[in-house]
Amino acid sequence: MQSTEIPNLDILTSGPVPPNPAEILSSKKMRLFIEKCKEIYDTVLFDTPPVNSVADASILSTMVDGTIIVTAANQTEREAVKAAKEQLEKVNARILGVILNKVKESRGGYYYYYYYYGEDNQKVRKKKRHAYS
Repeated sequence: MQSTEIPNLDILTSGPVPPNPAEILSSKKMRLFIEKCKEIYDTVLFDTPPVNSVADASILSTMVDGTIIVTAANQTEREAVKAAKEQLEKVNARILGVILNKVKESRGGYYYYYYYYGEDNQKVRKKKRHAYS
């Protein structure tokens, strides 16, 4: 682990890509490493390659508390995001949500909807909000 200039932020870089990353990630040593990190740190984040390109994210998602899908606005195709979600669901990953990055800022503000699941597990759409930038 390496300390950073940011208080309470340590990082561990991956180093050179090994010849067998999936084997290393699925090992008992990796599980022990994750458990040790949970003991030391309040929050542990793993940045993996895209779900659809290699098995890393799918393997790690089975060992962590939750998974967040990160996707680029107007760049990542919807089908690719759906395929990533389906792949994570196949390994029983706990998907916490989605981060949409590379969103272009609008001068006039923006609208959005948000959803939640009610007690009967029915998706409920909340009212539209408006924010000015």
